[in-house]
Amino acid sequence: MRAGADVIQIDGLNKWYGEFHVLKDIHLRIKAREKIVLCGPSGSGKSTLIRCINALEAFQSGSLLVQGRPLTGVKDIRAVREQVGMVFQQFNLFPHLTVLENLVLAPARVRKIGRKEAEELASHYLGKVKMLEYTHKFPAQLSGGQQQRVAIARALCMQPEIMLFDEPTSALDPEMIGEVLETMTGLAASGMTMLCVTHEMGFAKQVANRIIFMDEGRIIEGSDPENFFNNPASERLKLFLSQILTH
Repeated sequence: MRAGADVIQIDGLNKWYGEFHVLKDIHLRIKAREKIVLCGPSGSGKSTLIRCINALEAFQSGSLLVQGRPLTGVKDIRAVREQVGMVFQQFNLFPHLTVLENLVLAPARVRKIGRKEAEELASHYLGKVKMLEYTHKFPAQLSGGQQQRVAIARALCMQPEIMLFDEPTSALDPEMIGEVLETMTGLAASGMTMLCVTHEMGFAKQVANRIIFMDEGRIIEGSDPENFFNNPASERLKLFLSQILTH
């Protein structure tokens, strides 16, 4: 997908959990190679929104296109998931498999890649996240930061065009956060299209093309980092920044 083309198109998206209206009339365009940070208070709908993009959550009204495909059928959803990688708060590695086996599983089973090629892919991306020396370790032998870097490498092994991150550092001890953010910063520099839910404002300032602020299921505002931090338009964002930047 060429730079500048819309890879994600969201129009009038609404989602309910029972009577709880979690996403309210969301409109959003994301272009190829953009780095978008979603932020906002807990319960604002950020994680739900990116889970909708990967069809992990269904929505009730509106439209959502990923690379021009609507998420309306099994075939389309499968095609989208092959192009959209996702990294979660928890690492979700298979504890009984080595790092290598965790990485080759999906390419071999989903993409039907041969074992040798899958192992070469795994080694390539483990090298990218500086985890190659841990190829034959089990997840329990790794720190939280190391496990999250392996999870990022596992997502990259599917060679996605878009990466989604759902608060990838929130489950980590403070001293482990830096190594994961460094990995994500390197990924951003490679030209990957990224949408990241995070409260790491230093990362947002350094990496994001746009920062989008959500509250109570709505997108309140979004802009480039300079304007987001220095010229917030809404009182709600001003309050949020005053709280998050002083802690």
